[in-house]
Amino acid sequence: MSGSLANATTTAALEAARDYYSHELAQGVDRFLLEARTTCPWCGGERLKHRTTTRDLRQFKPGRFRLDECRSCGHVFQNPALSDEGLGFYYRDTYDGLNAERAEANLGSMTEVYRGRASTVFDHRPDKPRRWLDVGTASAHFPAAAAQMFPGTVFDGLDMSEGVLSGHRAGRIATAYQGQLPELAPELAGQYDQVSMFHYLEHTRDPLADLDAVATVLADDGWVLIEQPDPQARSAKLFGSWWAGWNQPEHLHMVTLPNLTKALEDRGFEIVEVVHREAHIPLEAFIVLATVLNRIAPGEEVPWRDGRPPRFARARRLVGKALAAPFVPLARFVDKVVLPRMLRSYHAYRVLARKKPA
Repeated sequence: MSGSLANATTTAALEAARDYYSHELAQGVDRFLLEARTTCPWCGGERLKHRTTTRDLRQFKPGRFRLDECRSCGHVFQNPALSDEGLGFYYRDTYDGLNAERAEANLGSMTEVYRGRASTVFDHRPDKPRRWLDVGTASAHFPAAAAQMFPGTVFDGLDMSEGVLSGHRAGRIATAYQGQLPELAPELAGQYDQVSMFHYLEHTRDPLADLDAVATVLADDGWVLIEQPDPQARSAKLFGSWWAGWNQPEHLHMVTLPNLTKALEDRGFEIVEVVHREAHIPLEAFIVLATVLNRIAPGEEVPWRDGRPPRFARARRLVGKALAAPFVPLARFVDKVVLPRMLRSYHAYRVLARKKPA
């Protein structure tokens, strides 16, 4: 595609998106919120407390989102939660549409992270998985990286987005399932001896239903590998509403490690390993710095922002980058030394569990 044609296509897409967001925003975003819960969706407890209120700090779409915490079990959840229509509004142009190329580039650049996740299975499974289902696979970059460590394993992928279909076309997975795991589980019952879920459960409406589905699709000798943001991380308190792990409004449920391990045990799994340090990606302080920069000096025009870009937007961006540059080494130091080494704070945890034979 020529440069002029590409620019025209981009402009047309931006104009179409602007029409969509103008129409939606004119009706207000509060309509996207369901009724607030008075009980915990994990344990049913009635003792709830406010944990934090934050905004969309990735794309800065309008809206405020409250997270409550159960005093009984520690579960943190979006309350009130977004409706399906609201999730569609906030997910739009995050991983697809106007942001598709950038999202794909980011996912494709994480090979070392993917190999680190796969190594947790490699260290404990000398038998090597036969069939592996990666749930929430997006465009299936993890299976492609893991296949280098498990050349004899058949990898399949499941995701709500069309990215799973592109992953199949690219040859990264043998079979692509587009949909939700609880709905597809009956037809996949007992077909897999390895399932992985990386930063997936926090996006689901009912994480317990997805864990039930995992137990269904796994054979009696099956294993599951789950990685989650940790709402009990010290950095979550340190950064407050700016903590990257909240990732509002996408994350509906923040499952604590004790809650996850107990839920797995209740479903017939034994916990093989819990990983903290290796699950940590040292980017929390850097993301806060980047968020501040993007808030005061946005890098590009977005169709959900009121009006056109302010005058001198490009100059403001350059000045903002110059002012932020001296803080980058400090953010890197906090991420690599202060949080993991001094404070023993890890933004995520990883659990490997094995299904006990019936």
